[in-house]
Amino acid sequence: MKKLIIFLGCMLLLSVSGLFAQNLQLRANLSYGSSALANIGGYVDHDGNEYALVGTDFGLSIVDVTDPDNPAIRFTVPGANSIWREVKTYHDFAYVTTEGGGGLTIVDLSQLPANVNYYAYNGDGAIANQLETIHALHVDTTKGYLYLYGSNIGSGNTLFFDLSDPANPTYAGEYVYPGGGSDAYVHDGYADNDTLYQSHIYAGFFTIVDVTDKANPVLLATQVTPTEFTHNTWLSVDHKTLFTTDENSGSFLGCYDISDLSNITELARFQTAPGSGAVIHNTHILNDFAVTSWYKEGVVITDVSRPANPVEVGHYDTYAQGSGNGFNGCWGVYPFLPSGTVVASDIDNGLFVLTPTYVRACYLEGKVTDSITGFPLQAASVRLLTTTLTTASDILGDYRTGTVTGGTYDVEISKPGYQTKTIAGVTLSNGVLTTLDVQLAPVPTISISGTVLDSLTGQPIAGALVMMADPDFTFNTTTDASGNFTLNGVVAGNYDVTVGLWGYVTKCSGFVAGSGAFQTELVPGYYDDFTFDFGWTVSGTSPNAWERGIPVGTYDNQGDEVNPATDVSGDCQQYCYVTDNGGGTFSNHDVDNGNTQLTSPVFDATIYSNPTIEYYRWFVNTAGTGTPNDLMNFRLTNGTTTIALEQVSITSPGQGTWVPQAIPLTGLLPLTSTMQLIVDIADDAPGHVLEGGLDRFSITGQLTVGLPAATAPASLTVYPNPSNGNFRILFDQAAGLVQIRILDLQGKLMSILTGRDLEKGLINWGEQVSPGCYLLEAKQADGRTEYRKLIRN
Repeated sequence: MKKLIIFLGCMLLLSVSGLFAQNLQLRANLSYGSSALANIGGYVDHDGNEYALVGTDFGLSIVDVTDPDNPAIRFTVPGANSIWREVKTYHDFAYVTTEGGGGLTIVDLSQLPANVNYYAYNGDGAIANQLETIHALHVDTTKGYLYLYGSNIGSGNTLFFDLSDPANPTYAGEYVYPGGGSDAYVHDGYADNDTLYQSHIYAGFFTIVDVTDKANPVLLATQVTPTEFTHNTWLSVDHKTLFTTDENSGSFLGCYDISDLSNITELARFQTAPGSGAVIHNTHILNDFAVTSWYKEGVVITDVSRPANPVEVGHYDTYAQGSGNGFNGCWGVYPFLPSGTVVASDIDNGLFVLTPTYVRACYLEGKVTDSITGFPLQAASVRLLTTTLTTASDILGDYRTGTVTGGTYDVEISKPGYQTKTIAGVTLSNGVLTTLDVQLAPVPTISISGTVLDSLTGQPIAGALVMMADPDFTFNTTTDASGNFTLNGVVAGNYDVTVGLWGYVTKCSGFVAGSGAFQTELVPGYYDDFTFDFGWTVSGTSPNAWERGIPVGTYDNQGDEVNPATDVSGDCQQYCYVTDNGGGTFSNHDVDNGNTQLTSPVFDATIYSNPTIEYYRWFVNTAGTGTPNDLMNFRLTNGTTTIALEQVSITSPGQGTWVPQAIPLTGLLPLTSTMQLIVDIADDAPGHVLEGGLDRFSITGQLTVGLPAATAPASLTVYPNPSNGNFRILFDQAAGLVQIRILDLQGKLMSILTGRDLEKGLINWGEQVSPGCYLLEAKQADGRTEYRKLIRN
């Protein structure tokens, strides 16, 4: 267990000793005091007595569980102090590994219940006396070979041992993944009939390897697992499906069709507590049930007889202290004792002896289609009312769900843009597949038209990007040469509309589709919250490049953000730029092997008086070897000269937070119309986890160009201007003013004056506003408009 680090099952949970239970009955709980438990195995002696082989931080504890109500520790095999201890058996021998050193411990169990003998094995032949630390192991019982994973030999390669003499393993070779580096480290694996199913935890995938010829293993296939921290694998009874676990937050039991190794297919992924962040650990397959240790959630039994539709049918929570994300709780579970007794090791709470009731699920499956076109509908929600069960249809319109509790249910099927349908009285029975195909009727739609104008000139803006979105729909379009746009197929309702174009300040506002045409105005300037792609360019040598998107958070072992989980709050949408927005384990999608550089589009700084460049940055540099030494550099070029704006390192304040920066540009270099911001982040040797982010870029200051000329200067007077308080706005009543609007340079309306407000020909305005630049717009009855720039000190 390396701590670099949907199905909603029907719960109907009963309280047993303060813990949750379903189809798993607690028989006994054996405490180990302050000692921590690791993984667990089992053994049956020649008299039929059953034993739990419990890995502890001080060695192996052999516990008689023949009477499940009265477990008794019979022997303790001491070992190096370590929380990591794994155990597997073959014939009358147990093989125990640890990362504490001392090699492989071999325990002769043949004399139980009277006695046990044990000794250390440190390798023979080519690895004689070299074997010290080992993370995990598995035995191919069909061929009689032991496989050791994550040892001190090589890069954590898989080591092979012949068990023709179970008391004296013989080294037979190794498998070295051709990718090298951390990808080569094998954390755990399953072995059967000369085939290995290996978990490459740091690389986030499993490999399938033919080891028939121990001197020449052959890689057959690789497959990435759901959250890319592949911890363990187990094969189905028919050898057609491989089940996987990822040991990180919010992980899944993955189900893969491996019947065609050239086309491995993910069938399903299952979580016991979706949204909680719960971490899965080890799964085992018994008669098409997955029996899984799930850290803070305890032991979970899943019916996987239909591997594309895994359904939770049993649960016992061994960890009363909490739930969700974290690495406390149930480390391992062993379900293979002949009596059916299940034994589980909880890191904090000791050994649990459980009696399972294995129950097949009630399966509900079907297809959702459009009632008019017959086309399949993806992402339709299928919900069993009166339960927490919800699933969604896939790209083919197919859905799969189920429950452990038979009965009659009402099923609700819904999808945005379609009329919700409820089907009453659907009967579900244990072990029975019920097929329910559904057609949904689309709701009526409308067309929306709109116009985007320049707030200073009133002229249409061609090429403006328009996004109209609500929680269910997003529509995108671009204005034509007249500043107009049309969106078709819109469902009436409330939307957020965001409009932007490089050279203008992005604007977002609410709009009710169906209430008429949409019109908005954009203020000239430079602003980018990355709602839209305005043409920033990415270059560099690292494969983990800058990406524009909604950030996917990653977290270190302490639960701190590495890649941000959100963008800067308060802007229009959720977008920003981050480095390799791949999610998963925090060490998998950071900047590696070089640099990645982000360069802005060209902006004209000469249109501002005393401009300031503003942005929010994200920087995290952690883990790896030694003190993190990576850098993020901000530079500014005017097309001829390039200067450094800021260098961010591990010593800079605000690591792991969005840090605002505002840097005045006057005096730094000559301001031109060909300015660009350059952000470069690089992973330097020896290599560490590195993430960067950029959001809310803008140039602020007083615009010196771009204001339209007044059409009738004599009719409007403003003084004092600049002003430290009120502006006195005088105008000729004979000019026929019908409206005065005052806006800030972001386009926000500050005041609007009409009718009786204009009767006196004098207005005092501005005493309560913040210092800055404002735009006064005076509209006359004959259609002419006057503008004034107001400067409030």
